[in-house]
Amino acid sequence: MPNSVQTTLTPKWLAEPEVQRIFTALGAPEIDARAVGGAVRDAVMGRDRGDSEIDLATPEEPDEVIARLQNANLRVVPTGLSHGTVTAVVGKRTFEITSLRRDTATDGRHAVVEFTEDWHEDARRRDFTFNAMSMERDGTVHDDHGGMEDAKAGRVRFVGATADRIQEDYLRVLRLFRFQALYGRTPIDADILSACRAHAAGLARLSAERVQAELAKMLGAPSPYQAVAQMQEAGVLDRVLPVRDGGAQFARLEGVEHAAHVADAAWLRRLAALVDGADARAVADALKLSNADRAALVQLTMDQSITPDLPPAALRRALYDLETAVVRNRALLAWTRAPYPRGMERWQALLKTIADWVPTSLPLSGGDVLALGVAPGPRVGTLLEELLTWWLAREPAPDRAAALAELQSRVSKR
Repeated sequence: MPNSVQTTLTPKWLAEPEVQRIFTALGAPEIDARAVGGAVRDAVMGRDRGDSEIDLATPEEPDEVIARLQNANLRVVPTGLSHGTVTAVVGKRTFEITSLRRDTATDGRHAVVEFTEDWHEDARRRDFTFNAMSMERDGTVHDDHGGMEDAKAGRVRFVGATADRIQEDYLRVLRLFRFQALYGRTPIDADILSACRAHAAGLARLSAERVQAELAKMLGAPSPYQAVAQMQEAGVLDRVLPVRDGGAQFARLEGVEHAAHVADAAWLRRLAALVDGADARAVADALKLSNADRAALVQLTMDQSITPDLPPAALRRALYDLETAVVRNRALLAWTRAPYPRGMERWQALLKTIADWVPTSLPLSGGDVLALGVAPGPRVGTLLEELLTWWLAREPAPDRAAALAELQSRVSKR
């Protein structure tokens, strides 16, 4: 039997009425139902989960779980019965409940499981030590694999033998770097990286959608840069993305985001930096991005012209035509190509100008052109485009009266 360690915690979510109701519905404490996974990990790390979903596990099989939930007048959704998982709806909260399992066979992505009443067996099949803990209704935490110490140290480590866990499910390689980006405070051990390198070919078994989801979560972490560097060191990054120049632009983006006081962790901006020089459309196809994300990635990689040398009128035109966030992200990516930190004040001033931009519209319309006797047709659009260029070239922007006067002047000359 593993050397299980116990402690008691009192996270705020444990006392929430919905959480206590689901424990009651599952028969706790007579039935040893426990919270598992991220909720327990975050409690050990002192992180507030807010309204995030709480996962639970129970020694009872799915049919028994469903019966208990229905007897408690809770709505049940059979989300994954083949693997012993159901979802319970309590008010506005959902809880994923899984029967304890052990793997009887794996193919590198999916496992054949059978149910068990042994919590130690269930913990042994999980991926990382800090995800293998469980918590009783009273806050008692059970830890078979040193997960508490690893969570507190910010150390991401597989349960048991790294190679075994990877070969059971190759997605765990990407999850390793995602959790490192989110929680890691110490570098991944060299032997773990070596195992990832040895089994990186197995990533070819993963669907594009799975790869995209893991990359989005990893690149959306507050600071994913160390994790990505180790991902590249292990020969994993090149397996999932066409990284060209060693990720140099991506590495420089860390300093740029810090200097620009960027608060958001836009994963598509970071992806654009990571695949600098590659065909953005091909990357979007390979990852099966949504149409919106595909368009955003193409926009971000379209050019690097938003620099401090851009004439004010051209900057205003870019801000007029595009969303402010797109222009700002293009500027951040362009900054990664410039000598850093030389010229920092100019780049910061550019970003302030972008942030201060107040979206506005040309105070004229096609109706104003027609009112001056211009016949409907292409000339209306041509005049409006000329007026827009004239209007954006002036700071502050002329008001409607001045714009009408300029329009009348142009109409009368033709």
